[in-house]
Amino acid sequence: MRTVRAAAFVVTSIWLLIQPAFAENRIALVIGNGSYEKVPELPNPPRDAADIGRALERLNFKVTQTKDATAHEMRKAIVDFGRAAEGAEMAVVFYAGHGMEVGGENWLIPVNAELRSDADIESEAVSLRSISLQVSKARQLGLVILDACRNNPFAAKMKRSLSTRAVARGLAPTEPSDNVLIAYAARDGTTASDGEGRNSPFTIALLRHIETPGLEISFLFRRVRDDVMAATKREQQPFVYGSLSKEEIYLRAPAASAPTRPAAGQVAAVPAEDEQFWQAVRTSTVAGLYEEFLSRYPKSSHAAEARQRIKDFRSKEVAAASPTTVSPRLEDNAGTIKAGENSGARPSDRNLFLAEDSQKVAAIGVAQRFDMPKFTISPAQDDPLGAGSRFVGVWSSKHGWANGKGRNTMMIITEVSATGMARGYYLWGPPTKHSWTRDAAGHKWFAEYIVNDKFSIKTVPEINVKLDNKNVLTLLTAKSDKPADKSSIELRPIWQLVRLRGDAEPSAKRNQAPQNGPVPKQEPSERRSAISEPTIKPKPAGPKVAQESDPRQGKVAGTSMEDRYRACRKLVKGFAQRDACARNGGI
Repeated sequence: MRTVRAAAFVVTSIWLLIQPAFAENRIALVIGNGSYEKVPELPNPPRDAADIGRALERLNFKVTQTKDATAHEMRKAIVDFGRAAEGAEMAVVFYAGHGMEVGGENWLIPVNAELRSDADIESEAVSLRSISLQVSKARQLGLVILDACRNNPFAAKMKRSLSTRAVARGLAPTEPSDNVLIAYAARDGTTASDGEGRNSPFTIALLRHIETPGLEISFLFRRVRDDVMAATKREQQPFVYGSLSKEEIYLRAPAASAPTRPAAGQVAAVPAEDEQFWQAVRTSTVAGLYEEFLSRYPKSSHAAEARQRIKDFRSKEVAAASPTTVSPRLEDNAGTIKAGENSGARPSDRNLFLAEDSQKVAAIGVAQRFDMPKFTISPAQDDPLGAGSRFVGVWSSKHGWANGKGRNTMMIITEVSATGMARGYYLWGPPTKHSWTRDAAGHKWFAEYIVNDKFSIKTVPEINVKLDNKNVLTLLTAKSDKPADKSSIELRPIWQLVRLRGDAEPSAKRNQAPQNGPVPKQEPSERRSAISEPTIKPKPAGPKVAQESDPRQGKVAGTSMEDRYRACRKLVKGFAQRDACARNGGI
């Protein structure tokens, strides 16, 4: 009875894992103005904006970036942003470039501004007040970050229309509404340094702390203030205006706390890995789960039962797909479908992440004792597949780091944007005696750009990820204090969005069997896609049968099951049809 309850708990856990993860509605507008037409160029703002934009994307913000914007482009971007901010959880605007105070009001200056007179400011610049009103539409937090307090060359040449309308250094103090914070790179009435490196001192400090887990928003800017003052020898003091309620607000939520350890003297009995996997899949009717079990634990005490279940499932599939029950419509229509036509079926070059795929991932997670996150992989069927689409998938190790001595690892990549931003989770199992660190099993959400089939995960130490042409993810890392001490691990695909080209459909087993070797087995996704999808360019049966068969038309030559299977593989699509062809000696 206890075993039944445990199995039910594991199965329930599997279905909970496949529910869609709650995603906060976070938006950001990032503007970097550097190429001014009427005054000297500012080199850093476009780079500052690009780096902050990437950091916000990693924090799960939907980011709109604008570089070297004119007045019209800035106003349009702000209006569009304000519409999107209605009902958003958080709305953030980051601006780097020139800004100035005129008559007590703050203005951000587009790259095409001339500002010959203070009277031109309203038509040629964008007011900070208008931006503050737009971000205030967010439910929890509206945040405006201004790296715009630089020494302003426009101020010296502007004519004054009114003697009382002063043009001051830096920006004026501001009083935002109750859910809005406005952060200046330098407090009111002072100017900020543009810096001599890639970024300004303010942006450097912001990048250092903005992605820190569990850093409340107020303390985030306190740390930025201290770093900037130290870097500029107290010549520049960032300042934050606005006040919030007692509710704690995080750009990145605190990391989940480690599970409570058993009290001294209590030893928790942990079932063997194969037993945990078996308990997770034992009630499933998906053959692929048992195939995965056998590939990982061929010597398990449950191996014989797993083989029998696979045999039973295949027999049912063969019976269901026999010539007397299979509709010929798919075969008849195959020759009429042209590449690029919308046949109503899902695109033939991608897979869907179905319940059986979720079960397989969850079962591996249970067996390897991962702290599984909630996630979903559901790209729209009509979305174009980009260059990074083959990164979308789930990869898992069969052996731990350092040739199996360290932890197990899983990689879940849920999406890759058009700009190459990969989002997903990096998972690590419990430590072994050879692990570099002793922290418990956990996972880390990441959002990193793919460059030349590589990206890096900002852990400590950093992990470099590369996808090779065999669809193997190789992870490399080195100790922070001993760079020569390196470790690596290979992750094999469990499921991928983009299917492989050629006769073999997507599968964790991609190597072709040797000529006289065993029949290569197929994953559930192979059988599913082969049976349910039209073939773009079907092979004519007549000539092929003559080439692959004996003098008896329709009979496949070959003395062994393997020979017949290989011949049938060239004649028909789908596991069930091939199996029936090979067993019956013909089609």
